[in-house]
Amino acid sequence: MKFAEHLSAHVTPEWTSQYIRYDEMKELLAQAVSKAQPFVDDSDNILREQFFLRIDEHFFQYCEKEATKINTFFAEKLAEALRRWETLKNEAVLEEQIHRHASHRSILPSDTNQKPGDATNAPATTSTDGVRTSTTVKRRSIHTEEHDITVPLTSVLPKRSLERTHEKQNQGVQHRKRNDLKLAFSEFYLMLVLLQNYQTLNSTGFRKILKKHDKLFQTTRGEEWRKLHIESAPFHTSKLVDQLINDVETLYTDTLENGNHARAMKRLRVPPLEEKQSPAVTFRVGVFVGMLCLLLPTVIALGANLHDSQSTKPLAWRQALFLYRSTFLIVLHIVLLGINVYGWSSSGVNHILIFEIDPRNHLTYQEFLEMGTFLFVLWFLSFTGFILSSYYDFYPFIHPVGFVILILIFLFNPTHTLYHQARFWFLKTLGRVLCAPFYHVSFADFWLGDQLTSLELIFFDMEYFFCFYIYDVGWWSTYSHSSTRGLLCQSWPQVALQTILMILPSWFRFAQCLRRYHDTKQKFPHLINAGKYASGFLVICTNSLRRTTAIHFLDDPTYNPFLYVWIGTSFIGSTYKLIWDLKMDWGFFDLNAGENKFLRDQIVYPSKFYYYMAIVENIFFRYIWIINVFMHFRTRSAEYADVIGFIFGLIEIFRRFIWNYFRLENEHLNNCGEFRAVRDISIAPISVVFDHGTLEDMMDKENGIRNRRNAKRHHLINEEMKNKKILITNEGSDHETVIIKTPLPSGTYSNAIADELNTTLTVISSPSSYDHSPDPVL
Repeated sequence: MKFAEHLSAHVTPEWTSQYIRYDEMKELLAQAVSKAQPFVDDSDNILREQFFLRIDEHFFQYCEKEATKINTFFAEKLAEALRRWETLKNEAVLEEQIHRHASHRSILPSDTNQKPGDATNAPATTSTDGVRTSTTVKRRSIHTEEHDITVPLTSVLPKRSLERTHEKQNQGVQHRKRNDLKLAFSEFYLMLVLLQNYQTLNSTGFRKILKKHDKLFQTTRGEEWRKLHIESAPFHTSKLVDQLINDVETLYTDTLENGNHARAMKRLRVPPLEEKQSPAVTFRVGVFVGMLCLLLPTVIALGANLHDSQSTKPLAWRQALFLYRSTFLIVLHIVLLGINVYGWSSSGVNHILIFEIDPRNHLTYQEFLEMGTFLFVLWFLSFTGFILSSYYDFYPFIHPVGFVILILIFLFNPTHTLYHQARFWFLKTLGRVLCAPFYHVSFADFWLGDQLTSLELIFFDMEYFFCFYIYDVGWWSTYSHSSTRGLLCQSWPQVALQTILMILPSWFRFAQCLRRYHDTKQKFPHLINAGKYASGFLVICTNSLRRTTAIHFLDDPTYNPFLYVWIGTSFIGSTYKLIWDLKMDWGFFDLNAGENKFLRDQIVYPSKFYYYMAIVENIFFRYIWIINVFMHFRTRSAEYADVIGFIFGLIEIFRRFIWNYFRLENEHLNNCGEFRAVRDISIAPISVVFDHGTLEDMMDKENGIRNRRNAKRHHLINEEMKNKKILITNEGSDHETVIIKTPLPSGTYSNAIADELNTTLTVISSPSSYDHSPDPVL
């Protein structure tokens, strides 16, 4: 594999802009060689050498800019890693002390040989806050030394029970904290490995490109420049990352895994940067797809030839469609999600970080396709069984409810099989969506809430499903209709129940937006986004009124007043959602889009055509409801009935499938802007506050505040190191300075990080920003 391909396959996506621009440097050399060809043909070595010297002036200047960029970024990430390490190390030591103290306390009650009178000789224990506590306090509440007072058993038992309850609660809290600390260590370890990989790739990149330079130019200037600038560069020479990795492994093993190195490394293990696929999963997906290729024509053939049962009753196709279409949409959504994951992975969109799932154990796109195709096989088998059972008049309606039960068994299966962690991650996320106002909302929560809004038809079918199996189903016959139906399964109450169920997805998202506003106090975008979902309430309610009253205007539907109310609310709601999709969710129509007209300044997917087609598709599908205005419905179900409702459900699922690509791309670019490559699961967050007092003290000193362009930055850092503060000058302005008060690492790392930063910042040239486009070759 060529290095350019190796580099693109192993870069950390969120740090892409901070890696060596190997392809551009390679292209620069190729252009130089092509322009030097006339001198080679004329065998004029002197002119050729002079030309290459002029080229080298530009090339090495570009190399220096790249080296400065890499050194600066490496120093920043190394400083961040050391701050995190100190925080995690302190938390680990504290957790170990608490764990030992709890173990010691659990041993003390087992000493039953001590008599009550000897309580004064009992050893004392020291709690974590330094308070010395005697074990005799609890015993003297029951027994006195010489004056025995009889204590009622009824007062002792509740007290003991309460103590045990508190102890169990404390143990549960400590267990969760210990697990959170382990998770924080595993994420920090992943960050260190990514930083180590960053060092290796950039060092190799410079070595490769300078070796290619010397080969093409027939010189040794590239090797000399590398020895002078790269071999002394901090990102090449620093061993602190390797030392941190070893220290993390040691501390984690000794403190959190009781010295079990194998178990510790299993938890800290970093997955391959290039995701490997399982041949077994690929084989199973192929088997399921082959089965679907046989089942699909079978269902079509049976449906085309079987119209009546053996008892000459017509087959219940309409009921079958209502009972099966929702489960079909769910399974289709799983398959399309697998295709989404494939697109994200192949394009470098880090969906694992965005959803904050475990990078060591997550579903690949093949595993999503395996689940989807497997469920599709079961769906087609169930539907085939329904057709044959209907033909033979033998329990036909067991099959739809049986398939639903199979899905629920698959989802709630408690055994550690069938992707147990992924299923229960989904259930936890779904639980937070259902209880939206009461839990903090993460990206995965509101993303799943958005998926539910595209499955609106499923919530409509819930009412039909339960009413059908309670009142209408004839288990032995093909279909029977009960003469008495429940209150909620007929007339206005039925429509009201359908409306409430269909409002639920929009309510979940509405409640999530309110919760995010409560947490952040930001009216924009959260309250504005809540208004978008509130408009969905109006659309559903007015549509229900239109559907309910439509049967009274069969001769001329244009006389129905609710028709125009529904059209107005639907148009406003669709426009609201369309603007939010394009501008907020996808980030399009950015004023600084540059050459990406109507898009944004950065795009991930390879062709702009995909983006423009997505815009057109989203506009078309957002307003496709207009077709319903010109259709003449004779039932209360209206556009939700039969095939029409199924088609609209398929269209919305496909629209959401396209939406997912660009929504996650936009979130990924936000992470890239912050260079966020791992989850931040710090138990004690790092304090980053503006220290205005230090700023004022520096302003009182002569030359106390230095501009990045006018002074050497490392002198200022050395001065602030003594006060354990770091001065970071504002990158975007020549006249602004910000003080960030950050606790520096203690111990042996203090001098090490100071040396690293000083060495790095000495290498950095004075300009604060560079034009990263390659200089033109003469």
